[in-house]
Amino acid sequence: MKKAIIFDLDGTLLHTLPDIRDAINCALSECGYDYSFDLEGTKTLIGDGADMLVRRALKEKGEDEEAFLQLKKAYMPKYRLYQGNTTAPFEGMSETLLALKKRGMRLFIASNKPHALAKAIIAKCFPEGLFESVAGHQEGDPVKPNPIQVQRIFENYAISPADCVYVGDSVVDVQTAENAHIPCGICLWGYGKYTEEVLARCAYVFRKPEDLLTILK
Repeated sequence: MKKAIIFDLDGTLLHTLPDIRDAINCALSECGYDYSFDLEGTKTLIGDGADMLVRRALKEKGEDEEAFLQLKKAYMPKYRLYQGNTTAPFEGMSETLLALKKRGMRLFIASNKPHALAKAIIAKCFPEGLFESVAGHQEGDPVKPNPIQVQRIFENYAISPADCVYVGDSVVDVQTAENAHIPCGICLWGYGKYTEEVLARCAYVFRKPEDLLTILK
């Protein structure tokens, strides 16, 4: 039986998409752009950290450094402000995590969300102490699928890769698990594209949060 689960955050534990959409659309408007993203369009922006989200939102101007810095400067404070508006755990997630914790599973988070924002939204949405560590992206670090966050959890919390599962909702999470040499579980309620090729690379496929309990078997 596995002893630890490292979770992705957006689309895995929390439904964050509406708040991200509202923040990036507000930032685009402030910077003079005449287009916006719906929820499906916002899904195409996320998964690789805030910088890549901003570049993707700029479309053909994504490599324009001046445009990137301007939009990022507008987006980041808006997302800090908006991220708690509607964001909440997926239905059944809190109860499932508490059940895993009660049965001795060690729980961690490794996310591409900026570190301070990841810590803040987890503190708002889940009980204190549920996760042993919440790691968001730190400036200067590579983003997932680089496995640096996962490797730090192994080192700092004395966890063997053989005892661990990485759980996420996208191909970036599958790649992160592969790069860390641990099995991956994929959450079908999230924001990824669940192709047969992606699913075939996963040790676990979860259709609802309660299915996470199968890791205990």
